[in-house]
Amino acid sequence: KMYKTIDEFLSVIKQELKGSDKALIQDVLSDAEEHIRTSMENALNAEEKISEEDALEQAIESYGDHSEIIAEYKKMDDYLKPILAPSVEVDERPWWKKFLLVIADPRAWGASLYMVISMLTGIIYFTWAITGLSTIIPLLIFIIGIPLAGFFLLSVRGIALLEGRIVELMLGIRMPRKSMFVANDKGWWGKFKALISSGITWKTLIYMILQMPLGIVYFTLVVTLFSVSISLVAAPILELIFHLPMEINGTDAYTHKWLLPLLPFVGTLLLLISLHFVKLIGKLHGMFAKLMLVK
Repeated sequence: KMYKTIDEFLSVIKQELKGSDKALIQDVLSDAEEHIRTSMENALNAEEKISEEDALEQAIESYGDHSEIIAEYKKMDDYLKPILAPSVEVDERPWWKKFLLVIADPRAWGASLYMVISMLTGIIYFTWAITGLSTIIPLLIFIIGIPLAGFFLLSVRGIALLEGRIVELMLGIRMPRKSMFVANDKGWWGKFKALISSGITWKTLIYMILQMPLGIVYFTLVVTLFSVSISLVAAPILELIFHLPMEINGTDAYTHKWLLPLLPFVGTLLLLISLHFVKLIGKLHGMFAKLMLVK
């Protein structure tokens, strides 16, 4: 089939990928566009008399059969699944076993670790976003403001890719594995306009700003739940062996002796409930990250 434009060829690939993961679609389209544009540029530079239509045809031919290439991408994507990706198999274990074995679920612990570090990453993202916007916007009335804005928006795209890798590693959600392609033939002004007009740039900025309050909430939740759970489990040892009382509302308090055997049970139960809750938050945040960081 003859294609008149690169966008027409990419739309065919996108149609064949319909129903696939959004992050996979973004990666495949980015790779395809990079290959086609680079091949076209090389053909136009190598042959002076060649037309853009012929260069495009040569580039598409060099790309190969897109159906076979898409099949290879899907096969590779299945092989390189995120380590903590949820299983597609139906979990037929009884409810009580699922409830208890969350203690050995790496997704629950991955989500816990993500919630702990999210406060730090959230502060960094928020600071960079607010500092960048407050610095760049007033400078846009001067010529120097445009390249600075371009650099800032490129850094936002870079942060989107970095955060995506963190989300994929710790939450098991498939995210883009390469940055979105920007054609060299557009020139610096064309690249700047592409960054400005792309919705993913502004969605990433919103994500960066929201990540700080979310990170603070996540960190507070996970630290409070886990510290209370572990302190209840350890209470008998701390009180009977080390004579260390529990601190309640800023005052020291020893537990009644008849209550001490119950505390580890309550603490373990709270820990299991906390892990299920944290796992759910990790799943929801992964869906939010995919919505905001994937085109």
